[in-house]
This record gives sequence, C-alpha cells and structure tokens, in this order.
Amino acid sequence: MKVLLSAYACVPYQGSEQLTGWTYASTLSMNDVEVHCLTQGDGQKVIDPILAEGLFPNLRVHYVRVPKWVDRLYYKGLFGLYFHYLYWQWQAYRTAKRLNARERYALVHHVTYGSIQLGSFMYRLKIPFIFGPVGGGQEAPAILKDYFGKYWQREQLRSLVSKLLQRLNPGFYKSLRLASRVIVTNKDTYRLTQQFRRNKPIDWVWDAGLASSFLPEEPVKRTAGNELKLLWVGRLLPRKALELTIHAFSKVNPAYPITLTVVGGSGEMSGQLTDYLSHYQVTDRVRLAGQVTFQEVRNFYREADAFIFTSLRDSCPHQLLEAMAFSLPIVTLSLHGQDELVSDSNGIKVSIQTKDQVADELAKAIEWMYTHPDERLKMGEAAYQFAKQEVWDLKIKKFVDEFYPAALATTVSEEMYVSEAK
Repeated sequence: MKVLLSAYACVPYQGSEQLTGWTYASTLSMNDVEVHCLTQGDGQKVIDPILAEGLFPNLRVHYVRVPKWVDRLYYKGLFGLYFHYLYWQWQAYRTAKRLNARERYALVHHVTYGSIQLGSFMYRLKIPFIFGPVGGGQEAPAILKDYFGKYWQREQLRSLVSKLLQRLNPGFYKSLRLASRVIVTNKDTYRLTQQFRRNKPIDWVWDAGLASSFLPEEPVKRTAGNELKLLWVGRLLPRKALELTIHAFSKVNPAYPITLTVVGGSGEMSGQLTDYLSHYQVTDRVRLAGQVTFQEVRNFYREADAFIFTSLRDSCPHQLLEAMAFSLPIVTLSLHGQDELVSDSNGIKVSIQTKDQVADELAKAIEWMYTHPDERLKMGEAAYQFAKQEVWDLKIKKFVDEFYPAALATTVSEEMYVSEAK
C-alpha cells in the first residue's frame, strides 16, 4: 500500500509533535506500507542521513518549504504560528496534488499538527483521507486561572481563536465532514467532532505513546520505604500549572518525609519557580533538577515513588505514560487527557470544583500515597501493565490493520452508493 503522510512536524530525536510525526512516518514504513511523508525542511539535516543509511527503505520524505517571510512569522506569537501552519498546509496540498498524479496513493493520512481547529487541506485530494489522531477540544478551567498568572489573557485568546477557526478555516470543518475516518484523542475533542460529523464514524486513539525501547522489560521493583519521593516532569509553561503542584505540596503535612523533585527548566514560568517555592514556604522540601538529558529523565522516573501531573490543558500527556512505564502511580486532575489515561487502578484523580478544593484534595492524594505504601506499589504495577499496551508499534499497527482498510472500504462503498443513485 502506498500512503501519503502529512506531517507538518516531523523531526527525529525531538519531543512532542516533532517526534510523533517521525514515529508515524518511520513505523508505518516498517509495516509493509510505502510511506511518502510531507513535512517542513527543519528536520532535513537529521532525516536525510538516517534515510541514507537504508534503515527505512519504504520511507520517502518530501520537504515542503515556505517563503522566508512566512518562516519569520512562526515566532511571532499565536497568530504567526497559525498563519505559518495554514500557509504550509496550502503549499503541502499543492505538492501532494502533483505527487498523487504520479504516484497514485491509496490514501492520505494527516498526523501533525494534531489540532482539530487547524485542520488539514488534504481532503482536497479527493482520495481516501484519514484525519488524526487530533485533539483541541479541551479548554483550561477558568476557575483555576490564577495559576496562569499574566498569561491567562493569552489562554483566553487561544480559546477565542480556536472558535473562530471552527467558523472560518475550511481545513477544520471540511476535514471533519469529508474525511473517510476522523480519529480523536480525548472526550472533549470527540464531543466537538460530533457537532460537525453527524452519522459518520469517529474513531478514538490516544495520541501519546511509548517507544518499545523506552519501556523497561519488567516492572520497576520498589519497596515501601520510610519516605516518599514525588516527581514532576515537564516544560515550565503556563498551562502546565507547576504552581498548582507546589501549592498543593505546601498543604501536605510537613511531618511526613515527602519530597518533591521538579525536572524541567525551559518555558515562560521558569523565572518564577524560586518565587513559588518561597511564597509557599517549601524551599527545603523541593529539589529543582532543571533541564536534563533524555537518559537522566529515565533515571528520575526510576528513582521516584509517585508522579504528579497538574496540567490545565493537555490533549493526551506523554509524561503520564512515561511515568507509568516506570511503574509510578499517578496523582492528577480529572481533566482532559489525564482523566482518560489514569484510572482508580493506577492513580488518584481530583475533581475540579473550587481552587482551594483542588489544592486540598491533591495534598490529601499525596499524603495517601505515603500512608498506603502497599496500595501505592500495586498502583505502580497496574500503571506498568497499562503502559505496555500503549507502545507506538501496537498503535500504528492498528492503523495498518484496521483504520486504513476501513477508510478504503468506506470510501468505495460511498462512491458505489452515489453511482447507483445516479
């Protein structure tokens, strides 16, 4: 099968969307699929040497570039980023049209960006089209806006722009209406998709995954010691709400030997981190590890006893799966992607009612992890078993075995129905 892959972000050895795009391109090509990947040129210096080694013989990458003035806009805030993406999408469609005339692809699959509002122009090829996995239906709860600080207005602007794109961006509503299959990654996005895709299939795949090499061969063995080492990992972005974690941690009984380690050093909130520790009077109980290497992150997961994640807007958090891979039970919010990845068997979820209630219940959850060591260890074992099912090899094989054939069959069936009606 010959597949065209639209991956605006696709760079090996990077994180987030860049790695997701590369993972789809490379892994699909190892599953008897001839992959032609459309992406930006920013990863060419890394991708071309990999392809030259012959590691992925079924993968061809086509670099789609935009004018320099458009590239400069990428760094000019939210509107610049969105304009850059939409401009690239149009260029990618024009390239795809030329390629398809020669290659005759069986289908086209959009994977990054995984934003439902930004959409894709690949529906214009008029061949079987898979859109997703995509998120974007989630919004940060206003009741916790204080944790965004001065960035709350920017968060509100993002929500407003998302709603405008739903009305003005044809890549949004036409992708949802015309795609052979739409694949979403959380309940929030599913509900939004239903409004524009009535009586058509909507599939569901979490867009976070693990490399098989990342997953330990067996659960990490821990013992119930006299202290609890709590871990937080992530970029110091406003929506990640590290302040909420520290606020909750300040309410934990100081008599309990519980420490918090924060791994991550980049992001708009990095300059406020020491102020948080001082304001909440937890400086002596919090370790700031800063930015670390990929291998060092693995070591932090292995050395911790529990993981806390308090992001206020996340489609499907990779950090949770990484922590679960190292048998860590989770403390998190009953919100967006984390609400779906975490269950009573592998963690504790706190509902969102009031600001004080959230911080208080997170603190109680942390204390529970310390006072119930046996149950905590069982949660860690369940977390590992869950993570084993979320490796990329299994996820992408599902596309090859289920979603691709379904897209081809659905499209043929609909075309036959139209022909017979005529």
